Amino acid sequence: MSKHSELDIDRQNAERSRRGRTARARGNAFEREVAKRLGAARVGQFGGKQDVANEWIAVQCKVGKSYPERLDGWLRSVPVKGDQLAALVVGDSPGAGARRRTMIVLDLDDFIAWFGKEDNAKEEG
Repeated sequence: MSKHSELDIDRQNAERSRRGRTARARGNAFEREVAKRLGAARVGQFGGKQDVANEWIAVQCKVGKSYPERLDGWLRSVPVKGDQLAALVVGDSPGAGARRRTMIVLDLDDFIAWFGKEDNAKEEG
């Protein structure tokens, strides 16, 4: 005889379904926020790898419970003057003969302040 009743399984499935809807709603809201702040269009609903795009940037948005605290700490520790943008460049060490992978990390608020897209979107809207 089964350890779990059908009622328990139905309850678990309903909980999993609710979590999925909540995560999807959170992701959609985050995409809308990023699109608005960058003065770009939300295109993620069409199923591609881009969530937000315009003529100069293509963005994949990720939001959730985990946040890269280590990267954030490194970025926040960069000393900057008033007219500088703090950035963190992260790379790997692939070994001889392999190409290094790198990425640049910027704070979105600093990026928006630097490039001024949020102010333009507010003026147009």
